[in-house]
Amino acid sequence: MSLRFENIHHAYGDRIALQDISFTAEAGEILCLLGRSGCGKSTLLNLIAGLLPVQAGAIRLDGSVLASPSVNPPPEQRPVGLVFQDGALFPHLSVAQNIGFGVTDKSIRAEIVSALLDQIGLKDMADRYPHTLSGGEQQRVAVARALAPNPSVMLMDEPFASIDITIRRRLREDMRALMKARGGITILVTHDPDEAIEIADRIAVLENGRITQIGTAKDLHDAPQSLFVGLMAENGTVLSAKVQEGYAETSFGRIALDSLQLPAAQSFESLASGGWIDILIYPESATLIAAEDGARIADIQVTGRTQIVRLEAQDGTTRLITIRPDATLSLGQRVQVKPAKAPWLAFNR
Repeated sequence: MSLRFENIHHAYGDRIALQDISFTAEAGEILCLLGRSGCGKSTLLNLIAGLLPVQAGAIRLDGSVLASPSVNPPPEQRPVGLVFQDGALFPHLSVAQNIGFGVTDKSIRAEIVSALLDQIGLKDMADRYPHTLSGGEQQRVAVARALAPNPSVMLMDEPFASIDITIRRRLREDMRALMKARGGITILVTHDPDEAIEIADRIAVLENGRITQIGTAKDLHDAPQSLFVGLMAENGTVLSAKVQEGYAETSFGRIALDSLQLPAAQSFESLASGGWIDILIYPESATLIAAEDGARIADIQVTGRTQIVRLEAQDGTTRLITIRPDATLSLGQRVQVKPAKAPWLAFNR
């Protein structure tokens, strides 16, 4: 079984929300749509669920058209489960009644509800009401309610965003195990890169309504095709640099071009002297070398695993650089930034 998107376009009046979206999610896969707010993630989810009509293109489930401009079944007639950010539980129904709400066959409803309560770890809360549950417990019930009718596709729209950070990671772990065990297709929407990395098998990064790259977390980290993808894959520092005679000149030091790597489709040879690039520095891949005319160390924050150093360049530019905890540094010291692990990633503007 697969869920396939074919040339999906969508607009709200003159504002284009999605442009030429094409990809496939496979059975047993958790695929994450990752991007900033307003990039089109939730719009795509709503097209699958039937909350919005498809304007152009088609969505196919197991080869058959699920939605297109001429095919638009209502949400309740689609084999799709949907979990919202706030859970949206029925306040007047108990936990068990919420979970069993979408199960039309009364002869198996109690069995399904009992099994799901066990799977989400709330066996003793069947008779409780939503307002008596914690945020994490409410989301577990919302997931169980969506799973109860046994949908082919599970859609999760920022399901952990409102959950206390202290329990969010455990909830992600439990939900990934539950989704993998059921073997269906799961599409998760988030703007949190850590969440995508922890729960997804593959990540589709959306920028301005387009998918700019899709792959595993390792694919995106090791070979990002844009600066935005690289920043989504891992937090990093960006240095602007001017290319001059084999070097990249930054406010924080001169970097040899042979210590930088451009995406496959780009090359330094195509840059005229004086052209600009952006250099992406991942945590702990930089070192600081003493230099009389370098940037001044304005602040040092030691976290235990790293040091986060704020640099002030001669031109007033400031940057935070994360380096190894064993480096000996002092406030006011002047330094240049150099690669500790090469190559660094760079991107033409």
